[in-house]
Amino acid sequence: MLQRLVVENLAVVERAEINFGPALNVLTGETGAGKSILIDALKLLIEKKYPLQVIREEKAKTTVEALFADNDQEIVLRRELAAGRSTAFINGRLATFNQLGETAAKLLAIHGQRDHDFLLNEANHRDYVDRFAASTEILEALAVAAKRFRRARREFDGLRERQARRNERLELLDFQLREIEDLGLAEGQEEELQNSLAIMTSSEEILKRSEECINLLYGGDESVHVLLARCLEHGQALARLFPELSGLNEEISRFRSLIPDFSAQFLQLQEHREFDQAHYDELAARQQRLNRLKSRHQADFSGLLRLVETWRQEKSELSDLELQLDDLQKEMNASLQEYIDLNERLRDKRRQAALKLQKAVVSELGKLEMKQPVFEVRFEENQPGPDTLMEQGSDRVRFFFSANPGQPAGPLNQVASGGELSRLMLVLQALGRDENGLTFIFDEIDAGIGGRTAEFVGQKLRQIASRNQVICISHLPQIASFADHHFQVNKEVRCDRTFSEVRFLDQAERCREIARLMAGSAGHQDVLKAAARLLEKNSG
Repeated sequence: MLQRLVVENLAVVERAEINFGPALNVLTGETGAGKSILIDALKLLIEKKYPLQVIREEKAKTTVEALFADNDQEIVLRRELAAGRSTAFINGRLATFNQLGETAAKLLAIHGQRDHDFLLNEANHRDYVDRFAASTEILEALAVAAKRFRRARREFDGLRERQARRNERLELLDFQLREIEDLGLAEGQEEELQNSLAIMTSSEEILKRSEECINLLYGGDESVHVLLARCLEHGQALARLFPELSGLNEEISRFRSLIPDFSAQFLQLQEHREFDQAHYDELAARQQRLNRLKSRHQADFSGLLRLVETWRQEKSELSDLELQLDDLQKEMNASLQEYIDLNERLRDKRRQAALKLQKAVVSELGKLEMKQPVFEVRFEENQPGPDTLMEQGSDRVRFFFSANPGQPAGPLNQVASGGELSRLMLVLQALGRDENGLTFIFDEIDAGIGGRTAEFVGQKLRQIASRNQVICISHLPQIASFADHHFQVNKEVRCDRTFSEVRFLDQAERCREIARLMAGSAGHQDVLKAAARLLEKNSG
């Protein structure tokens, strides 16, 4: 619901603040007072382009701010125009105009003698019939079936492409797997390969150093083994004088007995470290192949092993493609059949609703000074197929109309005048269902009518206002008398400048304003009494 509208420096409006109420809000005033400018202000929240003359003064900033309230949620939309620049805000935060316009379009439905986009867009005809038919549940199920089919088809087409390239891909996978598997390496074996190469490369040094160790430990007159024997001999002689050295001699003797074992280990290194060129070349070749594979696949050794597992899994999936394709084909067939069944149910529901809608619209238009109008809902049935699954169904729905007896009905955009579209829109909105809190704005929808027709328009506006907020600009007393909230727009000239102001009318002021609308003046008592009777009759 539009709760408050603030306008600054827009055409003849210097500043206006209007606090609208729920249900039916009516704005009246003298011709040229600036009533429609307030509607133009709201259009600035939806339409990007604007005439430069809407800015009141060359150096001034034009501002439009609208507060919408729905239960506990509030949305503030604001647009500022200055020096050829436009700035948009949503809840105080800078926004693009597209964001502002999309938000405003979800909250406002503006209908005037030149604002008939809703009726002229044939996609809205289908949507209206669906709302009138209460087809939400079927449409949701239809959309789900269409999405299921498209998802299964995308996967099916993707697998078919993979199937077409499968043999080539399998050959590549086999080649890549053999390259790695032929190395015969598992986790941790890269280090073993590197160590083996390092040992073979250092074989000469290993032989030299191990031989030196054997000589130092066990061979020669000055080896550790010989020196420890001499040390032990002197220690035993001393132990006869100093018994406490017996334990030390035992440790020396034990260590000396280990020397042959130490020497034997170095001897083993010598026996198995003769350089084998053929074995070295084999290991070096494996290392080079491994390095090339790591570079080619941009992976370390562990990454190569992970690739092996991934490629094995892909080979398995490629081998199962036929089974997967068969499952997806079954899902496509099932979802397509479900869509066809739901589309048929939707078609029947739309046709039943269309018959009721046609009858109701013709009846209501007859009360709006249209003699023998024709309103038809025509269908173009299209058989749904794999390439034509639309979430709104496969059929085309169009409104056809004729306002004159004997004139064949034609598409709205070809045969209906602006006034006829306005009245048709009013009837359709009155017959429609709740539209999620939209605020409906009707700009002089009563142009060219009067008497009983005007009262009927007022009744239709109240009917719409029973479920959606309505803001209506009118010059007819009959319509103004239906208002739940009545505002007057006044224009005055001060210091050679024109100003428009808006004020809320209390009951007494409403009576005088309706009397003015009835007779051009509120001064005559008979007119005031007639206005009071009209108010009493039509007030909620």
